[in-house]
Amino acid sequence: MLFNSIPFLFFFAFVYLIYWSVPSTFRKKFLLIAGIVFYSLFSLSFAIHLLSIVGLNYILYRAIISKPDRKWPVTIAVLLNILNLAFFKYFYFVNQILADATGYPFFQEIPNIVHIALPMAISFYSFQMIAAAVDTKRTPPETTIPILDYYLFVVFFPVLIAGPIMRIKEFFPNLDKLSPDREKMYRAGYLMMSGLIKKVLVADPMSSTVSPIFADPGIYDSFSLFMAGICYSIQVFCDFSGLTDMARSVALFLGFEIPENFKAPFFATSGRELWRRWHITLSFWLREYIYIPLGGSRVSEWRGYFNLIITMTIGGIWHGADYTFVVWGFYWGVILASERALEDKYGLPLTPQKSLPLKVIKGFIVFILFSISGLMFRSNSAESMVVLFKGLFLHSKQLLVDKLFQQNAGWMVDLAELTGGKEIFRMEEIANLERVSYMFIALVIFHVIQYFPNLLDRFRKHDSYLMPTLGVITIFLLATLSQDGGEFIYFKF
Repeated sequence: MLFNSIPFLFFFAFVYLIYWSVPSTFRKKFLLIAGIVFYSLFSLSFAIHLLSIVGLNYILYRAIISKPDRKWPVTIAVLLNILNLAFFKYFYFVNQILADATGYPFFQEIPNIVHIALPMAISFYSFQMIAAAVDTKRTPPETTIPILDYYLFVVFFPVLIAGPIMRIKEFFPNLDKLSPDREKMYRAGYLMMSGLIKKVLVADPMSSTVSPIFADPGIYDSFSLFMAGICYSIQVFCDFSGLTDMARSVALFLGFEIPENFKAPFFATSGRELWRRWHITLSFWLREYIYIPLGGSRVSEWRGYFNLIITMTIGGIWHGADYTFVVWGFYWGVILASERALEDKYGLPLTPQKSLPLKVIKGFIVFILFSISGLMFRSNSAESMVVLFKGLFLHSKQLLVDKLFQQNAGWMVDLAELTGGKEIFRMEEIANLERVSYMFIALVIFHVIQYFPNLLDRFRKHDSYLMPTLGVITIFLLATLSQDGGEFIYFKF
């Protein structure tokens, strides 16, 4: 069930009414049941698998607490989640690497013999339980979490499918505050409207613009391929940020505060700042559980650069099992390592501090770098990515015409004139550029609101009539402007 779907509306309405009607002592148990049902609607077999993995993690969690001087419980917990994730998500990718490296027909036939489905949200809940195990080892809790509370921590349905990746200390303080709160309800309403507008009115139209280009990048000109990166940046931000807004909204309706995942990332003036503002919980996870254990920046200079590249490459692999995601992560690792070297070692002021025009220029450069990486991230395959980047630097609008008509193919000129002129041999161009300009303006507005979180506080005193008014406007816009949309991009991770 997508958060912007009618089935979810009925599901959540039922959960909400029952949740606030039952005695407070039963609310946690009811939420746990709701989370299990929610995940089971995607796949009952994978719901059983999830509950089994959570149970094993809880046993190891208890072992970490009871044996604070031993390393094996946390080691097994981490390996359990990594192996579970690797088997379901990376089996075919490892097989593909072996097939490409050896050329053996055996590896090429395995996908036809072995069929492995990917459990929904396995990347998110695996990372969440790894963080729980490591945090428990680093800072043993004063009280042990009961088993049902631990299950609720993992299967809490607002964040179960696509995060944010929550930590124990971010989740459990909520359990002492499960009571209706008018201010939370108002914030929840605003976040839901924001998420729906981002997803339905911006991300989905952008998807229809870029999907044809990524489906066959070889027939599009360079400008269209470049704009596909820009459009995909708009799409992925509004899609994932919108999903986060909806998740935070649903959680607030239930009395839970969950962390924000985006803070105006495209206003960043450096790669490092971008990743402190984009998918914040994943960036924190990579820093705390990959980068720092590798030695962080406490090691030698070149080892520190290597740690950055390895961390970001792992972040790329987390997103997907394909060469495209490896290249994407490596690309950002090199950018972050280069920034550190140029600024820290050579003292070059790459990040403007005071000049607004320089900040705008640098922010635009970072956005372009992100958009280029979006071409890697969105490519359907490694082969498609190669074709796309070749076209990005080689295809002009006239390229195909020049190729055909400069090779003594005069007979084709006559044929072209009979069938519509030389225009039929031109490269395809991106459609709906006017729409893209509107969506970019919307992107800037969303960023201004995130960059200045207190900007709208002056209007909060009018919540009682502002909320229903904006609600009616939002419903009208959704009803009149919405298109057929697909899944949220991050649902498949």
